[in-house]
Formats: sequence, structure tokens, C-alpha cells
Amino acid sequence: MADPTSTPPEDEISSESTSLAFRAVRGGLWVMAGSYWTLGFGFVANILLTRLLTPEVYGEFALAVFFYTLFQLRQKVGLNFAFAQQERITGRALGTYFWLDALLGVGGLLIALIAAPVLLWLGYAPAIAGIMLVLAVISVGESLLGVFSATLERDLRFKPGSLIGSVALTFSYIPAFWLALIGRGELSLVAQIVTFSLGSLSLFALYAWRRMRSLRQMRWRFDRQLAVEYLRFGGLAGAGNFAASLAQQTDNFLVGTFAGTAPLGYYDRAYRTMQWPSLLLNALLSRSALFTYARLKDDTERLQRTVAMLIWLSISVTMPIALGLLLAAPDLVLLLYGERWLPAVPILRIMFLAAVLRPLWDNANALFVGGGRPRAALVISGVQLVGVLVLGALFGSWLGVEGVALAVGVAYVVSLIVALRLLTGSINVSLWSQLGAPALAAAAVVAVYVLINRLLPLNDAALAVRVAGKALFAVIGYYAISFLLQPGETRNRVSYLRRLVLAQRLPATQPS
Repeated sequence: MADPTSTPPEDEISSESTSLAFRAVRGGLWVMAGSYWTLGFGFVANILLTRLLTPEVYGEFALAVFFYTLFQLRQKVGLNFAFAQQERITGRALGTYFWLDALLGVGGLLIALIAAPVLLWLGYAPAIAGIMLVLAVISVGESLLGVFSATLERDLRFKPGSLIGSVALTFSYIPAFWLALIGRGELSLVAQIVTFSLGSLSLFALYAWRRMRSLRQMRWRFDRQLAVEYLRFGGLAGAGNFAASLAQQTDNFLVGTFAGTAPLGYYDRAYRTMQWPSLLLNALLSRSALFTYARLKDDTERLQRTVAMLIWLSISVTMPIALGLLLAAPDLVLLLYGERWLPAVPILRIMFLAAVLRPLWDNANALFVGGGRPRAALVISGVQLVGVLVLGALFGSWLGVEGVALAVGVAYVVSLIVALRLLTGSINVSLWSQLGAPALAAAAVVAVYVLINRLLPLNDAALAVRVAGKALFAVIGYYAISFLLQPGETRNRVSYLRRLVLAQRLPATQPS
């Protein structure tokens, strides 16, 4: 078997390009398979943990993640984005990437060490500073193997990372449950992430040692000129990625700082519950799509068809699941988390807008970065960040925690409008075909549900039956109405996706 990390010679580039869509979809399916397991297993494990832990524990952890994101350096310099632009993998590229990534990891840890006493002085709980430091140490470990994972992702080889992550996740909850059961809830979430990190890093190091020998046999060397190029491109791309991450966590900062860790705990559970569908797609869009866009950036026709397909796929997966969560929210929270977590219900329902729009936003970000336009990605991330800060403070002072949730959704709307304007002239996106019909189908499902809920005694059924029935109604209703609105287009896209999954080569044509 050929080494999956080897770079093809020049006379094989044409052959490689013909199988790009196949490899992209297959790689994306491995990402989704790993994400499905993460979502499924993590779904059950987190439900049990949520029943054992208090809202304060989740609030402290969410704030710690925000400060870790704020102070760490690796995400601010997107070396993997710059590495994705490499036409060939050389020892010079590997060595430069390795030393830059390691230095950024150590630098982030040093900043976190300086910031920790400042956070304590500002009145934040010691647990928040401690968790932040643990995350910074983990980032140093990840930086030592980052060049290997970046190589695999550059070549759209996602199977090893997906399998390793799934195995590590399975065992990572063992110490978390043990600590929660003996009353050490404040250490439970930390133990889970530390165990996952140690397990995944160990397994990946073993894989790199045994299966990526061609990389290790190259002469790694640091090149100052190449480092400047990586930092220049990666700095812009990383700044956009950092702004994106910060925008998705600034709401935690606002709620936790001004309302407290308990309200943040409710907000965090509601946010993460409504983000189930988008978290699944985010793994695909941020990895498979990004590197696919990087390969297609000079082929406008194929790039536009790929963008259209991924937007359709995002909406088709996200919308029905989000609708199910919207309709069944009170019953779902009571069934999964218990009566203690009912204050999360209104937040969960308001988060519907953000749940539907986030995959589209992630796709736009991946398109700009992969297409060599990191400044555009930085612009839409900056708009999102400013929107959450300004609208979050404004709506939060008016409506409380629910206002912050509403601000997140509105900020997504504004930043996506900006993204569409930036795409004008390069990619043509049909708003009706991609967004109008799904929105109409979702509105019809909600309207029919409200009517049925008034006419029939739905709440007299058993709790589990109510949850299953409402979720099933949302999924079936959405797909049925969507098909009625766009029968031909839906059939073509499903058929094409099926061919890509089963075939070994890209068909000559694909639906628009």
C-alpha cells in the first residue's frame, strides 16, 4: 500500500485532480463518521454528566475555555492554512512548520501563566484559571505533532485522525464519571479533556512513527524565508479563525462575567444542545471543505458547484434536527437533563437561528481561507465578533441571558450578509434555491405544529413519546415539504451524493 502521506510527482497531478471530489467526499465521510460517534457517544455521556454536575461547574469550564482561546497563540497563526497552500511536501516545509508550531504552543502557555494571577485578582474563581492553564499545557503537546496531522489533512486523509479521536473519546469519560460520582465535580470535566488529549496524542504519535516514515526520513530544516511566508499568510487566516472562535465564545464571557457561572451553565447547556447538528457539520466544513476549496481555488466552475452542494448538505442536515430541538425543547430538557435544567429551555429555543446559520457561516469562512482570501475571512469573523459584543451587551441588558442568545443569531445574519457581498463576482449563490425554500419549509412545519398542538392533547402523552413524536414530525415534515418545493433539484443532488460515496472516480458532470 502506498504511503498516504507521500506527495505525487508532477506527472501524476492530473490523475490526482480527477479523484479530488471522491477523496474529498470520502475524507469528509470519515470526518462525519468520527463526528457521529463523538456526537452519539458524547451525547449519552454528557447527558449523564449533566445530571451529576451543577450549572456552576459548566459555567466555570465555559469561562476557562474563553480565556484559553483569548490567550493561546496557535489558533491566532493558522499554520495549517498556510501549509494547505503548499504544492509539494518537503523537509524544509516540515521543519519550518514544526518549529513554528512548537514555539507558538510554548508562547501560549507562557501568556496563560502570566494571565492566571491577573484573573484571580479580577475576582474569577481559581478553578477558571486552573482549567485555562491545563488547556494551555495540552496545546503544547498538540503542537509537537501538529505537522503530521496537517500533512494528512492537506491530502484529505481524515480516516486516521477520526478513528484515533473516536477511540480516545470512548475512554476519556471513565475518570470523568468516577470523579463526578465521588463528589469531585469541579475536576470531572478537566479529567475528561486531559484523558482525551493524552490518549489521542499517544495513539497519533504511534501512528506517525509507524505509518508516516516517509516524512520522518526527510531532512527537516527550519527556513527563515518560508517561516515568514507561513506567518504572513497564516497570520491573516489565523486571525480570522481566532476571531471566529472568539465570536463563538464571547457570549460566554458576557453571561459569565455579568450574570454569574450558574446562568452561564444553563446558557452553555442550551447552546451546546442546539449546536448538535452544526457541531457535526463543523468538523466536515472546517477540515474537508477547507482543504478541498484550497485545491479548487483556481477552478471557478467546480468550486461554485462544490460550494452549492455543501450549502445544500449543511441545510439539509441542520434544519430538520434544529426544528426537532425547537419543537420538543421543554420535553427534551426535562427528559435528558432533569427538572433542575428547565431554565435552559427559552435559551435553547432562541438558539434555533444560530444553529441553522452557523454551518453556513463556517462554510463561508472555509471558502475564503481555502480560496486564498484570508482577509475576507477576517472581515466576516470580525463582523461576527463585534456583533456579538455590541448586540450581546445591548440585548443582554434588556432581556438578560435570553437577549445574549438572540444577539448571537442576529450577528450571524449580519456577518452572512457581509460574506455574500464579498463573494459577489466570484461565486454566484442563489438565495432562493439555497436558503429561501428551506426557510419556507421550516416555517410551514412550525405553523402546522402550532395548529396541531392547539387541536390535539399532545402533552397528555408520556414524556419520551412526546419528544420522539415531535422530533419525528419535524424531520419528516421538513423533508416532505422541501421535496415538494424542489423535487428535481433534491433528486439530482441526492443521486450525485450517492454516486460520489459509492464510485471510485468523479463523474463528468454534477448538478448545479
